[in-house]
Amino acid sequence: MDFFKYQGAGNDFVLIRSLDCRAELSEQEIIRLCDRRYGIGADGLIILESSPVHDFSMRFYNNDGSTGMFCGNGGRCIIDLAWRSGLPASGADGSWTFSAPDGLHSGKVLSHEGRRSQILLGMNDITSVEAMRLPAEPGQEATAWKMNTGTEHLVIFKDNIEDMDVQSEGRRWRYAPQFAPKGVNVNFVQSTGAGSGLLRVRTYERGVEYETLSCGTGIIAAAVAAWLRGDHSGKYTLRSTHDTFSVSLSRRSGIFTDILIEGPAEQVFQVIV
Repeated sequence: MDFFKYQGAGNDFVLIRSLDCRAELSEQEIIRLCDRRYGIGADGLIILESSPVHDFSMRFYNNDGSTGMFCGNGGRCIIDLAWRSGLPASGADGSWTFSAPDGLHSGKVLSHEGRRSQILLGMNDITSVEAMRLPAEPGQEATAWKMNTGTEHLVIFKDNIEDMDVQSEGRRWRYAPQFAPKGVNVNFVQSTGAGSGLLRVRTYERGVEYETLSCGTGIIAAAVAAWLRGDHSGKYTLRSTHDTFSVSLSRRSGIFTDILIEGPAEQVFQVIV
């Protein structure tokens, strides 16, 4: 097995290239590898495997060992690894198609410089969004949005998220009774002004249990919520802690479709075992 450290907009991962599909890790082994003091250190772990019907397959685990969801930043990172590994792309435009826990995805490398690439990733349709009324709080909108963008997300719009305590506020909503027993990822979103088109996003991630520097599926959820709030442009620019994303989407018959996210992926180091 070959080990790689990747980061996508500060959301970092251990990637394992196991084309013979022999990589089997226990929950405790995943936790140990992701530990920032006793292991490599990461928000999650991803395994790239060969596939009999697609270009490759992706297995994703949070750093607590939980699985069964998709990761947007990790999806871009695994596309970069597929490219650097020389895996052939089946798409006429040079894109790879791969299977993930939430279904099929496709993506391609738009540009690269050194260890860093700009990646375009296709996301699955969003068929249902739930509008939720929130308790009245200063600087907080009365409606939040809950949806599945590969994993469950809650989007809350606030006037100022720069100085808020995302750890405590995110944890409060993540463990709120209405989301039990699985819980939910929590995104706090701020519109930077009418006509600017820029959204600032901070995310508390379930399964990681702290604020990550970015969350790809959370970025998608924020863009969908922006559409539902009245911005029907279908093109959005979103800013995480250190990086910027572009999202495009459309809506037909109540379904959000043609969802694309563009953002960075960087190989930090590799260990060939």
